[in-house]
Amino acid sequence: MKKWIFVIPMLIVIIMIYFISGYRFTALSAAKSNAFLSKDAELMEEYDTGSSAVFLFKNDEEKIYQTVLSERSGLFFRSSASTNTPYSSDKIQTIGGISFTSEKDAGTLLSVISYDEEVAYIEAGIEPNIERKEINKGERISFLFPFGEQIDFLYPTAFNKDGKKLYYLGYPNDTNILKNEDFKWHKIEGQ
Repeated sequence: MKKWIFVIPMLIVIIMIYFISGYRFTALSAAKSNAFLSKDAELMEEYDTGSSAVFLFKNDEEKIYQTVLSERSGLFFRSSASTNTPYSSDKIQTIGGISFTSEKDAGTLLSVISYDEEVAYIEAGIEPNIERKEINKGERISFLFPFGEQIDFLYPTAFNKDGKKLYYLGYPNDTNILKNEDFKWHKIEGQ
């Protein structure tokens, strides 16, 4: 009995240290405890990759989409990575994206919304993992790949119903100066 008097408080202290360090019992609670996630963020979708989970949030007040990664660590989950994507008025918008590789898992998420009636489908990926997803105006689609890859190296491209390329995701072709705000969907002229 005297042994439990020391063991139980020690377990409570260990759990409290884990909790203060950002470890949580569920992937969602770990994501919500991410220091960079806005307090008013609203969960849009969850993606399970095996030993990790990716969450897509939006915050109308700050006008940003946030993608948060939670990774399993033993019995607990911890979130140490997130990305922010500002709202935009572009015809096609990337609203979420993250790429990660860990000892146990890897993945790349790309989430897109289209406001262009001409866009019929979007393709993204690298051989042999190229995916095609149909999209309608105002609809959101997501690509989740089982490998970590830089998002622009997935060569996301939007097509019309006849297979004509309309947009690509990346930096402008006519410059060698790369700015964060230029990484977006660009209209392909002259095709």
